[in-house]
Amino acid sequence: METIKDFLTKSKYTKIKLASVAILSILASILFEYAIYTKYIDNSYDSKTRMLIMTIVFGFIGLHFVFKLNDLYEFIYRQRYKLAAGFLIFVMVFKLSGSSIVNFNDQFQTETDDNRFHPLLGFARMVRTDEWATSTMYILSQGVGNDQYQYFDDELRGTTTDMFTLVNSPVKDILMVGKPFQIMFLLLGNDYGLSFYWYIRLTAMLLGSFEICMLLTNQKKRISLCGMLLITFSAATQWWYCMDTLIWGQIILLLLNKFMTTNKKFVKYLCAIGEMIAITSYIFILYPAWQVSFAYVFLAIFIWLMIRNFKNGYKINFYDCIVIVITLLCVAGLLVRWFRLSGDTISAIMNTDYPGERREVGGGATILYAYFYNLFFAYKYCPNPCEASSMLSFYPLPILLSVIFMIRNRKEKKHWKFFIPTILISIFLTIWCKWGFPEILAKCSLMSMTTAPRATIALGTIQIYMLIYLFGAMTKETKWIPSKIAYILPIFAVAYMLYQAVITCTLPGYFGWLKIVISAILFGIAIFGIFNIDKEKIRNGTLAVLMLIALITGIAVNPVIRTTDIIYKKPICAKFAEIRQNDPDALWLGDDTGIYLNNYMVANGLRTIDSTNVYPNLALFELLLGEHAEAQKQAYNRYEHMNINITDEETRIELPAADNMLIWLNYRDLEKLRN
Repeated sequence: METIKDFLTKSKYTKIKLASVAILSILASILFEYAIYTKYIDNSYDSKTRMLIMTIVFGFIGLHFVFKLNDLYEFIYRQRYKLAAGFLIFVMVFKLSGSSIVNFNDQFQTETDDNRFHPLLGFARMVRTDEWATSTMYILSQGVGNDQYQYFDDELRGTTTDMFTLVNSPVKDILMVGKPFQIMFLLLGNDYGLSFYWYIRLTAMLLGSFEICMLLTNQKKRISLCGMLLITFSAATQWWYCMDTLIWGQIILLLLNKFMTTNKKFVKYLCAIGEMIAITSYIFILYPAWQVSFAYVFLAIFIWLMIRNFKNGYKINFYDCIVIVITLLCVAGLLVRWFRLSGDTISAIMNTDYPGERREVGGGATILYAYFYNLFFAYKYCPNPCEASSMLSFYPLPILLSVIFMIRNRKEKKHWKFFIPTILISIFLTIWCKWGFPEILAKCSLMSMTTAPRATIALGTIQIYMLIYLFGAMTKETKWIPSKIAYILPIFAVAYMLYQAVITCTLPGYFGWLKIVISAILFGIAIFGIFNIDKEKIRNGTLAVLMLIALITGIAVNPVIRTTDIIYKKPICAKFAEIRQNDPDALWLGDDTGIYLNNYMVANGLRTIDSTNVYPNLALFELLLGEHAEAQKQAYNRYEHMNINITDEETRIELPAADNMLIWLNYRDLEKLRN
């Protein structure tokens, strides 16, 4: 009995237990493959790669029974950057990504099938057409043909197109300093490049969110782990997929803080180089809807960092000023080159109906409480989960509880430096999202460049920061809500927040009674814990519940696929390559094919007229419409998915949806396109 007791004790008989975990993990992965996955999920193919992935997953779970949790996670914490590098090498070796491009298998030549045309894990998301049917196609097109990774190419739109600015594709230019996530496309090609591009963003989001939460909590690892998961696996983060705006904004703040707190010149140099890359990358995103709203969030954290570091003894000196000036000059130099190369593109974009002419005044946001039903998006079909996704923010609790904390602990002035700017920005964004601004204020604040739904993502993010800070600020001496009140208030809070989620849900019939009950239970437990975070045991349990909710919400959103074979191994692709080889300058269009095949042709290196017009091809419409071009400007002068139907009637344009244009093209006008 004593021997058995010793064996069951963690950190004893470690070698035997590790061997047992390895064997059991292999057996569990085989069982998962043949008894679960190929039987109930996808019976098309078995996969050794999937079994390897599941062996690693089961092995990690098994380690929890071998080592003490503190020891295991302390090791992970110390080795987190090495483990992250190992993860990136692993996914690149096996050419893994989370793209939904395998959806093309269901679009044409369905009789030609292969195990690499299916997800390894999870489900390809048809609804994410902006990813798999558009942006990924543009990126992959750059690695095909003789003139690869050109700044200006003529495959997209069938005419000279700026591939760097709005298309967001890798190019051979120094400006790639501002798009480092795409660097592997240039070095290793499409398969490895897509793996790196996909998972470096997830890795950067995880590590960046963890480090920013470590700042907010004064190095409290467990709370920071919770914050990392809340940010990374919120529905908005995963359905929009690891927004670069949030990634680079966090990195800018982290590097700035490191620059101010280190005395080592070499480290300051590295921070300066990192800041140059991060600032440039933030600018190159060129999506004001998030850049502007998130800038306010980062401004609040920036103010807190400045006050904190100067109070803790930082004094700016001549040497630091020189490093800062050189960094900003390098950024300016990159921007000057960008404007010289892409000035016409930027001008064309700013003069479009969308996004150039967009002038918002805010108001009417309906997803402030959407996290209640976002929980189910990965498992139950939703017609447009991206637009209905929010951050797992528990809005508006962080604002209210922060005010209570400040009032109850008004002598603790150090916390005011964080709460005052974050509360003010939260109120600012709340007003914009719910009611909007007068037009003049919207313009002056630059919020006219964003929309209420997009700004809710920024508002949700700052709520998570505030919640994590509250967790980290709690001590035995902290004055908090009296226990009797803290036990009762959660009932009213859950009832109110759930009610708001129900009445603002724009998905008819989606948030039914069963989902409401499940959400009420899970979020009720979490909200009860949040109201009682002054009690250590409840606080620890609440962190576990929050992490569970985050993982349920986001971890299953994106599939795991292998290779880009779905783009290049279909029989039609061999014909594409043959014709392209014989006639590389040929112009292509799809007759009644839709955006899927049109953009698929672009990814295969074909000059495709009716591929998505990321900015308008004005010369094309002036050619086709002649004197009617100006009258129909609103239809084509914007970001458009283009479809062409050949007809014997007069050429005309229809706009079935805001970003979907249909051209009825007279067959005689085909000759015009050749010229």
